[in-house]
Amino acid sequence: MQPIGVLTLTHSSRETNLERCSVQLLTRRFSDPARLADPPPFDSLPPAPTVYSGAVSFFLVFDDGTGRLHLRRLGSVRSRDRIQHAAVLASGDVLVGFQHRVVRWRPRLPIPELGQINAMDFQVAARFEHSYMAGLQTVDPVGPERVAVSCSAPDAVLLLDAAEGKLERVLRLPRDLYGRNYELASGMDLRRHYIDEELQVAQVNAAFGDRTGRYIAVSTLIQGAVGVFDLETGRYDEVTRGFVGAHGARFDDRGNLYFADSTTGTLVTLTEEGKIARRFGTGSRWLRDVQQLRGSIYAFALADANELRVYDIDKDELLFRATFTIWSTENPDEGDPPVGWLGNSVQAIGWRGFDE
Repeated sequence: MQPIGVLTLTHSSRETNLERCSVQLLTRRFSDPARLADPPPFDSLPPAPTVYSGAVSFFLVFDDGTGRLHLRRLGSVRSRDRIQHAAVLASGDVLVGFQHRVVRWRPRLPIPELGQINAMDFQVAARFEHSYMAGLQTVDPVGPERVAVSCSAPDAVLLLDAAEGKLERVLRLPRDLYGRNYELASGMDLRRHYIDEELQVAQVNAAFGDRTGRYIAVSTLIQGAVGVFDLETGRYDEVTRGFVGAHGARFDDRGNLYFADSTTGTLVTLTEEGKIARRFGTGSRWLRDVQQLRGSIYAFALADANELRVYDIDKDELLFRATFTIWSTENPDEGDPPVGWLGNSVQAIGWRGFDE
C-alpha cells in the first residue's frame, strides 16, 4: 500500500463534561450583554494556568490502490504539559503547540520510517514563546516556515516565522463584530495576566490556511462563528455564526469551508455564500475536530467517546476506528495511569499529505 500522509491526534487528561457541552448551556453562559462592559484591571488578572496533561499520537495513512484509505498507528508521545495541537512541516519537523508555547521537534528519521514512535525519537530544535501566546489552540503551516497560531486569550491569530522564531503579525478579531475587553499594547504579557474564557470576546479555537497561503479560516466557540482573514489585505469577513461551540474551521480541497458543529456531533460544509451545503452526523455529543484527508474521506475526533474515526462521508462508511482508554479518577494527573493511557478525551487533528 502507498503511504499518502501523516495524521496527528492530541489527547487531554481532561474528561468531557457533557453537562457543560450543550448549546443551551454555552449560550446562557456567554449571553449577558454586559459580560464585557466592565472587565477587571488587566494587571489584576492572575497568571495563565497550566492544567491537564496530554499526548500526541501519530498515524501513517495509506491508499490500498483502490482509493480506500487505511491507518496504522505509529506511536505516541506523552507530556506533563498539555499538548493542544501538532502539525508536521514540509521539512519533516513537527510543530507542537502547548498551552502557552510552541516547540519544534526534529525526528531522528523521517516519520514514516520511525516504526514505533516514542519520545526518544525526537529532539527539541527550537522553542517559540511570546507574551501574546496564551491559550494556544492550533498551529498550522501556511507556508514553508510560516505558521498560523490560534490563541484564545488574545482572541487572535498569531503569524509566526518558524525559521527565525519571530512574531510577524497579530490578527485580532474585529471589535465591531465580537465586542471588546482589553486593548493589546506593547509590554502586556497574557501569560502573566491571563484573559480567561469568561473575559474572552470570542474564544478563537482554530486557524487554518487554504492551499494558497493567503486566506486563514477561523472559528469561535462563543458565537459559533466562522470567518476568514485575508493575509494580503488584513481584512476579516465573517461567513456564518450561530453554531455555538463550533471547532476546527478549515478549507476543503475545493476551497469550501467546513467545521465541527461540536454540540451536534456534525461535520458542516458551507457554500460560498455561507449557507449549509451538507451535514454529516457522527452521533457524538462533543465533536472536537474534523479534518479532510482526501475527497470524501474525513477524520473525526469524538471527545465524548475518546475515539478517532475515519469516514467516507459519500458512502456513509466507517473506514477506521480507534478507541482510547479512559482513566476515571478525581485527578488524572496524579498516580500511576494504566499502561497505554494517553488521555480521557481526544482533541485536535493535524494532517500532512505527502503531495502537499
